[in-house]
Amino acid sequence: MISARQLERQRRQDDACVTRCWSEDAVVHARGRIELEASRRGRTVTDLLHEMLERASPEDGAAS
Repeated sequence: MISARQLERQRRQDDACVTRCWSEDAVVHARGRIELEASRRGRTVTDLLHEMLERASPEDGAAS
């Protein structure tokens, strides 16, 4: 017979797997979009990411 502790451990492992898989898919999708946009603009991915990060969190602390 399976104990409640074993069922809970299996549920947590399943949840972690779903979260990890979703995260990996989201990263691959976002990476593809960033690469496509960088290519469309004639920029490098690095330059585009720097621009995005600067807009999201400027060094002077004033969020746009």
